[in-house]
Amino acid sequence: MTMYICHFTCNPAMWPVEHEDQIRVWRSMVKDADMLVEGEGPVKFTGWISNTEGYALLEAKSKNEVIQLCARFWPYFYNDIREIVPTHEAGDAILAGAKEGWE
Repeated sequence: MTMYICHFTCNPAMWPVEHEDQIRVWRSMVKDADMLVEGEGPVKFTGWISNTEGYALLEAKSKNEVIQLCARFWPYFYNDIREIVPTHEAGDAILAGAKEGWE
């Protein structure tokens, strides 16, 4: 299966103004994220780099599947999803391209 990395960033304009509502939304988001990581699903790891953004590693059949999964956190978070090509595959392609470029 293909690996993807998702950089997620909080969309503060969409969060509720009231503190109690913010806490309710936060608990809901964390609960959904915990459920995804603890299961046998496509999410393999999640981590935070600040209080408003983080990364998730996913393994899925298609980017469509990853987009659908990330959509459950919309509109509270933006997602930048990128495919990761394993080194053993990308290395050969990079070397071949570099050779072509220098010949």
